[in-house]
Amino acid sequence: MGEALKLDRSVSGNQLHSVFPFIRQNGENAVVGSRSAQPAAEDLSSVKLPAHPFTTEIFDDLTKREMQCVLEILHHTMQATTGTDVHHLLQLIQRVTASPLVIGGIAQLTPKGAFQDFNSVINVSYSNDWLYHYGTRNYATVDPVLQSVLSTSQTQVWEQTYKGASSAKQLEFVEEARSYGLTHGLTTGILEPGRNFASFFSFAGGDPGHTVRYKKLLEYLLPYLHRILMANAHTPSVNRVKGLSPRELMVLEWMKHGKTNWEISRIIGVSERTVRFHVEGIFAKLDVGSRTQAVACAIERGLFPNS
Repeated sequence: MGEALKLDRSVSGNQLHSVFPFIRQNGENAVVGSRSAQPAAEDLSSVKLPAHPFTTEIFDDLTKREMQCVLEILHHTMQATTGTDVHHLLQLIQRVTASPLVIGGIAQLTPKGAFQDFNSVINVSYSNDWLYHYGTRNYATVDPVLQSVLSTSQTQVWEQTYKGASSAKQLEFVEEARSYGLTHGLTTGILEPGRNFASFFSFAGGDPGHTVRYKKLLEYLLPYLHRILMANAHTPSVNRVKGLSPRELMVLEWMKHGKTNWEISRIIGVSERTVRFHVEGIFAKLDVGSRTQAVACAIERGLFPNS
């Protein structure tokens, strides 16, 4: 695995939460884009399990110890119902695949199937540094691995997907990811028909020669993980229905208090350019032309939780 050159572990949990308010560390529940309580999880029986063919080829390359771990994973899937359970399952899969870096979650899509925002993220072992960088740079919109999984629901081998990166922003992302040691891995996921949601699960690092060894096993376990996460998908809050992301709402809140772009950038720990990008997004979504109009429109629509 390439040396993680930029991991200085300087990003705190609170800083990370400022750009990823939907993230769960160690499987705990997190309020997503809202200060209100989360709705109860959906009954698992109402979530349709995708087609799940069985073939013994899945297990051909597994050792006896690995097979025992797989049986333990399947045992726990029968009882799993929450995001915390998914976190535990991902830890068990991490042990089988010997992947140092593991993360999963749900992406919310636009009606046309493009990435819109994260609904929830369950972080097992990714660094806060990288996730904070990923969030502040809005890399989800250019990450070729995530974009490919969401558009095709096909497992992505990072090295192969990286080679297909062509735009300047994609190439920038690939270079940055590699500088953090994210050189090889697998990402898989499933699109939830009719709900504009898609799951994703990434297993990275470890022995480069074993990157694809567990591909069939991960695809076999994927529907179980997907079903549990979908049962815990958060119904988009009023704020999200109105189109503003959590980061845009945060910027809008400080705009309400009369802060400039530079002041907001210092408060929430991002670049002034990033704040300007969010302000432009707010203007476009609210169909306004000034900060005063944006705040007035937000108050009228009830976008400020305490107003």
